[in-house]
Amino acid sequence: MKKLLFSAVLLLILAVQTPGSARAPRPRDTEVPPLTGKINLVWQHADEPSVDLSRLDKVQGLNVVSPCWYVIANEYGQVADRSVEGYVQRAHARGYRVWPLVTNGFDPERTRRVLNDVNAQHHVIDQLLEQAQKHRFDGINLDFENIYEADRDKLTDFVRRIRHKTNEAGLALSMDVTVPGGSPNWSLCYDRKALARHLDYVMLMAYDQYPRGSRTPGPTASYNWDADRLAATLEEVPARKLVLGIPFYMRLWQYDAATDRWRAETLTMPQAEKRRAEKGILPTWQSDWLPDMQMFRCSYEENGTKYMFWLENTASLYLKMRLVNQYDLAGCAAWRFGFETPDVWPMLQDRLENGGKGFRTQAAR
Repeated sequence: MKKLLFSAVLLLILAVQTPGSARAPRPRDTEVPPLTGKINLVWQHADEPSVDLSRLDKVQGLNVVSPCWYVIANEYGQVADRSVEGYVQRAHARGYRVWPLVTNGFDPERTRRVLNDVNAQHHVIDQLLEQAQKHRFDGINLDFENIYEADRDKLTDFVRRIRHKTNEAGLALSMDVTVPGGSPNWSLCYDRKALARHLDYVMLMAYDQYPRGSRTPGPTASYNWDADRLAATLEEVPARKLVLGIPFYMRLWQYDAATDRWRAETLTMPQAEKRRAEKGILPTWQSDWLPDMQMFRCSYEENGTKYMFWLENTASLYLKMRLVNQYDLAGCAAWRFGFETPDVWPMLQDRLENGGKGFRTQAAR
């Protein structure tokens, strides 16, 4: 999902900034309460004014927002800036902490060149800290993906360098990592144990189990897959630093008989509910509930074409959130704001603050 979002960012005009010694952020105009409980974070495509979360009323239970603002745009460490003026102040007024997302653009060659150039790394860090001073945000969320496995240790070194500076500036530092697996560029590139030593939080992107380009259809994040990958991650990352990533989306799979392949498109939670209503899909516990996956599989045919999706809704997310309580994780992080149905927020709040005692779904009984 994030790869699609950031592919267009490289067309932006690069931010013009002067590197230099970063200063501590200016005092905030609104005092934000400290994070005393579990993290409830949502990522947001915040350069779209129509979905500017900071303009909305307080979302129940949400305490951290991560707008997707910054991209390392070239090998010299220049950072493209999509920040929204006044966003942080409005978010603070609603009690949110703001940890903008910084991505490498998912370009392994550009990332390699930056990771092999200390000056480029310092240029990245200086720009981010100047942005922190300008906007007065509270932390930084690193989203570096599609990295050569050979650059694994250099990635850790970069995180160590930025950690030193964020400590001085009083900024929280988190990083998104994929689940443990065998892909060199998408999993083996992370030394999760070493990274965790330099980070306040590690966001485990426990979704995209069956990515858009998969040759076979499947769920975005089944319960058994999440539980297995989480257990493997906990061997490297302390539970007190680990944040479980959850999806507010799924994939609609369509069988293409001409090519004998499945094609996929993204469905948000409201879109899935609308499709269920329009197509008269009524999944049953007897035939459509998948106990190991802890979710419904929905299917239908239209004009001779097969369609299928594994339903992510409040019930499926409630069950996945058991893992946060079971392992006493640091919290949860959702991709992304605007993809959810409103009933998700009270459920997440109850799971994080009360262990799920005040919220029940039929699937949980």
